Amino acid sequence: MNPDDLEPDDLDPDDASAPGGGGDGDDDEEARALDPREREDIESDLEDLTDMRVVFEPQGVRGVVIACPDCGSNHYYDWDLLKENLEHMLEFGEPQMHEPAFEPREEDYVQWDYGKGYIDALADAGVERVGPVELKACPWCETPLEEAFAFCPRCGRHLAPARLFRQLVDGGMDEREARATLTKAGFEPL
Repeated sequence: MNPDDLEPDDLDPDDASAPGGGGDGDDDEEARALDPREREDIESDLEDLTDMRVVFEPQGVRGVVIACPDCGSNHYYDWDLLKENLEHMLEFGEPQMHEPAFEPREEDYVQWDYGKGYIDALADAGVERVGPVELKACPWCETPLEEAFAFCPRCGRHLAPARLFRQLVDGGMDEREARATLTKAGFEPL
């Protein structure tokens, strides 16, 4: 399944035969059976979406943009919206209707093909399921942190050097050598 197929052109919300349609408020949807290949493709897209979100959301990316071959326009999907749509397709065999993004800023979204290529390249390099190195507290002011934080909410310091330090040490580098390496690279000492 290709995410480009997520918005059928001919769905009418008042058409009782369209998924989510019917105009009478009836939420009963009849599931269309997916063939095994379609199901596998959608499940693969869900995995790719999860991997893209882990990589790109901490950088401020809101979701993905997909170039639609049918209408020639770009379609913008926030992470949760596309996830829900793919899960809906697994359950009912058809995409669900949704409102288009309101005045999306293209720079807030990553192209699906680019994001997919990026995570495939990481996998080819032996880097699977990339996520930020876990930090429980800011190393400078000891403020508790959440996984997605790029900056400490209290002191404002960028947390990338601390994550890089943790990755170097977890990879086998001596702590003293890791600190020296970061200092030589121009980072504030930890």
